[in-house]
Amino acid sequence: MDELETLLNVEKNLVTQTIKRDISEDKKFAVLEVMGEIKQEIKRLSEQYDLKKQVITESHFLDSRKAKAWEILHNSSTSRMNAFGTFPEEYKESYDADIMHLLALVSRL
Repeated sequence: MDELETLLNVEKNLVTQTIKRDISEDKKFAVLEVMGEIKQEIKRLSEQYDLKKQVITESHFLDSRKAKAWEILHNSSTSRMNAFGTFPEEYKESYDADIMHLLALVSRL
């Protein structure tokens, strides 16, 4: 809920994506209102069943995002992308090298 709420409320400076705002302000307000109800219900259930908050360390959060980035990049190699059509031969070597460079950078996080 928190990530969705952030998406709806904050302009992001994304490198490879642009968020096209196609939800009306009325719909966005309604969605945020329901999300508030969901969060309140989760809080109520947590208190009712005496559930403790999960503690997530920054390192765990970072590692989970690194793993996701690695998965996306690994699946972006030309050998994997051929399932979606033929990758132009003249770009294969440099593209795969660029993906490997990104993977090396992600591993440094």
